[in-house]
Amino acid sequence: MLSTSEQWGELYTPKGAPYGSMHQTQCKEQFSLAFTHAITAAARCKVSDLRVDDECVDFTVRQVANHRRHSSSVLDVQMKCTEQDVLKDDGVHWQLDRDHYDALRDPRAYNRKILVVLLVPHLLQSWLEMREDGMLLRKAAYWVCLEGAEPIKTQSKTVILPRVNVFNVEQLLEILQRVGDGGRP
Repeated sequence: MLSTSEQWGELYTPKGAPYGSMHQTQCKEQFSLAFTHAITAAARCKVSDLRVDDECVDFTVRQVANHRRHSSSVLDVQMKCTEQDVLKDDGVHWQLDRDHYDALRDPRAYNRKILVVLLVPHLLQSWLEMREDGMLLRKAAYWVCLEGAEPIKTQSKTVILPRVNVFNVEQLLEILQRVGDGGRP
């Protein structure tokens, strides 16, 4: 594992130009949003960025399409981004504090919610690769719906985002279809 200074210290390009000084948490937030924008744009949907995160929701994905029940789908997303080694054989093991867990499991919420965890490489410079034939965003994101999950008595809970739940265009469209048909994500 790299130290914080190795990973986030003052960095320079091969030609000596310095990187900016944005804090690592803000870099992760911005990269998560860019990752989500890329997926939703490819799915022909839109993202509404929320300015205040008081409902454990970072943004909302909206889709206009003809589903069995509704003419549009709305999905609230709580997004996390990490370089930690949290991907195991069964999925991403992510620790949520009780407030976030309770907000994500609330079956009375008007909009359906999912938790998405984006995994990025340890080195910031490896998150994005530009080539003549395209741009590569690294690595992958996984999702889970906790709606209706059992309450907890502890201050936190480790949830597992299954490896098969990859947050990509195809699965986002399937989630939105289930929501538009009146179901759970």
